[in-house]
Amino acid sequence: MKYYKVSNSGFENKVIVAYSGYEALGFYLMEINDQLGFVDDIDVEEVDPDERVEISDTGYPVYKTLKEIYQENDFWEIPNVVVEVE
Repeated sequence: MKYYKVSNSGFENKVIVAYSGYEALGFYLMEINDQLGFVDDIDVEEVDPDERVEISDTGYPVYKTLKEIYQENDFWEIPNVVVEVE
């Protein structure tokens, strides 16, 4: 299981947990099927599970790792969206 950052021309960035980049890409395409542009514009890159993301901006930033965010979810299905990032 690995973490992949998938984006469509720089927007709709999502971090998806999957077994391969192809699986993450397919899951991403199912998630955004009504907004799909060109498949060639979609970027898939593997990211470190210990990468920290800002999850709250209530006066001061709160950061968690991708692995922590995934483990806090109530579901353990793979593939799945861990977090949407900007």
